[in-house]
Amino acid sequence: MKEKPGSFIISVTSGKGGVGKTFITTNLATCLAKEGKKVLVADCDLGLANIDIMLGINPSLTLKDVVFGDKHLRDVIIRTSGGFDLIPASSGIREMAQLLFEKIQVIKKMLLEIDDYDLIILDTGAGISEVVLQFNLIAHQNIVVINRELTSLTDAYAMVKVMYQVFSRQSFGIIANNVCDEKEGLGIYKNIDNISKRFLGFSLDYLGHVQQDNAVPKSILRQEIPFLTAPRSRLADNFCTIARQVMNLPKNRKV
Repeated sequence: MKEKPGSFIISVTSGKGGVGKTFITTNLATCLAKEGKKVLVADCDLGLANIDIMLGINPSLTLKDVVFGDKHLRDVIIRTSGGFDLIPASSGIREMAQLLFEKIQVIKKMLLEIDDYDLIILDTGAGISEVVLQFNLIAHQNIVVINRELTSLTDAYAMVKVMYQVFSRQSFGIIANNVCDEKEGLGIYKNIDNISKRFLGFSLDYLGHVQQDNAVPKSILRQEIPFLTAPRSRLADNFCTIARQVMNLPKNRKV
């Protein structure tokens, strides 16, 4: 595929599930939209999609209608309360979780045709399955979410290692989620960065941290976006810092 001249595409991914990829994606997209950016989020966790659930949305069309129907991605885009647009996926559909390579390429081709957004964020699944890797490959930049759990770090490193050794990727942004403070976030980042420098030969880019906030679980249960409900919180400040870092990333990927 040739270089995409329009929208800047990033992926938000992780080595293991449960580290907060979707939480990061929705709040980051909301922050960028509030700053005047035109943002599109694509829920690429095809078999276990949950952005629509987190936002209290019941879409009439999803990626399933694109893959197994006659719809284009543009046909399923919906507006969200966060000010960004969303391409919703479907949950609990086995055929979506095990898409053939050719079907994935259809989605990727359509994504490349959407060139009127400042930023397209791909909220991928976790791990190193073929579906996850293919969506990460379409991005100009890959962002990996980690937390303090040891398995989060080891699995994140495995993701980076595969992307580097198989696909020659060696530029990754790191976000430390659900940490006590900036010091802990930076410490977690340094752990995985040191491993990457030692065994892979390159450093990782630290994009920032998201501080633990007891109000977050309640906001999620109410299907609210914490960045909107607490715009003056430290959590909101964290996302503003990350947003600036993201928009300064070079668009250096061939897709």
